[in-house]
Amino acid sequence: MTQSNTQARNLLYLFDKPAQPIFRPKGLNSQVNFEVPASFYIDRYKSVINQPQTRFNIQDVIPVKEISPPNILIAESLDKRSNFSVFNSFHSECATNLIKAFMDAKNVDDFLSTCVYAQQRVNPYLFIYALSVAILHRKDTKNVPLPSHVCSFPELYIDGTILSRVREVGSIFEPGTQEPIEIPMNLTASDLDVEHRLAYFREDIGINLHHWHWHLIYPTSGSMEIVNKDRRGELFYYMHQQIIARYNIERFSNYLPRVGKFHFYQPIPEGYFPKLDSIIASRVYPARQANTVLLDINREADQLFVRVDELVRWYDRIYEAIQRRSVLRGTDLIPLEESNGIDILGNLVESSILSINRDFYGNLHNQGHNMLSFIHDPDNRHLETYGVIGDNTTAMRDPVFYRWHTTINDIFEEYKRTLTPYTVQQVKFLLLLLLLLLLLLLLL
Repeated sequence: MTQSNTQARNLLYLFDKPAQPIFRPKGLNSQVNFEVPASFYIDRYKSVINQPQTRFNIQDVIPVKEISPPNILIAESLDKRSNFSVFNSFHSECATNLIKAFMDAKNVDDFLSTCVYAQQRVNPYLFIYALSVAILHRKDTKNVPLPSHVCSFPELYIDGTILSRVREVGSIFEPGTQEPIEIPMNLTASDLDVEHRLAYFREDIGINLHHWHWHLIYPTSGSMEIVNKDRRGELFYYMHQQIIARYNIERFSNYLPRVGKFHFYQPIPEGYFPKLDSIIASRVYPARQANTVLLDINREADQLFVRVDELVRWYDRIYEAIQRRSVLRGTDLIPLEESNGIDILGNLVESSILSINRDFYGNLHNQGHNMLSFIHDPDNRHLETYGVIGDNTTAMRDPVFYRWHTTINDIFEEYKRTLTPYTVQQVKFLLLLLLLLLLLLLLL
């Protein structure tokens, strides 16, 4: 393995316990200095934590190249003990700043040094998000296997009581001798809540990891080389549309009707009590009572100010653009053509940096998530953090996620209804393919 590949693999150590990074200065016998700005070592092991005078073998450390400190002042402005959400514009700005610093590193050695420098200075959730995005998009880290997010922050996927049991069993029994630890079906609710029939789907670790990973591949902000991917807006629609379709199939299988739309001024029928902890923020994820109503958000601590009527205004403007088959950009009208219309709408609804007119059409999708996530404490009088729908890691656990995205999905369906039907010429290839499949079945 080349030196470059070795250093790229060393990036994986940064995913281990990101809340408690272990650094060592270059001098093996020197006092540990957690403010060393450039040249230091990362200890691979945990035995020397809080032992600054301990001698350790040179093979136990990873050398890091000395660099000039990167400009991550914006990223550092996010409190290290707060939660992180890509839906929050301020948090997204912090992520953009940190991702830029990671992407600007000239080579893997500089990248590793920049990451080590940032790890002690920025919010751990933000750090892992930005590091993951950078590893996925840098050309020199294409072959670095990205660790599962559940390994870095298991508390975002598994109830704290289950994790405590896992740690207890792991400390008592030898590997391979432990009995399996089952996560009970009735963990977050009882059968009195009919929506709990779908808990196995919503709270599945794999599907929530998928949602996290999709937003790593398609972030809303950052450099154009990261955000501006082919058919990005269309894929935003398609991915969520497929999730809603699968969710409805699961509902039918459990004798439940199709998921209803979200209505801006009507109570939300479902409540949700997530039973999850945010260890970094030292808070539990707050619950949402049934029949709560969307309220204006005025939270200075989160730099979040948005009104319900703003959401409705953005929604109406997008619908107006669909009926007009064109989007306003200044005094110009950009046509929503069949070839690119749904892609333009996708970036408009999600309000990515590719949005044609963010000032006019707003930030419908993300601010909807934000407002729903603070519905329990809209003015921060109780100093509560956001609910699970405010985090793309946990959002799919909440039943209101599917109501909100049914409403978002209907925007795209309305646009598709304005399109003319496919011609025979357009579907000729598909018809030929179906004919070949039919012949193949007959031959078998």
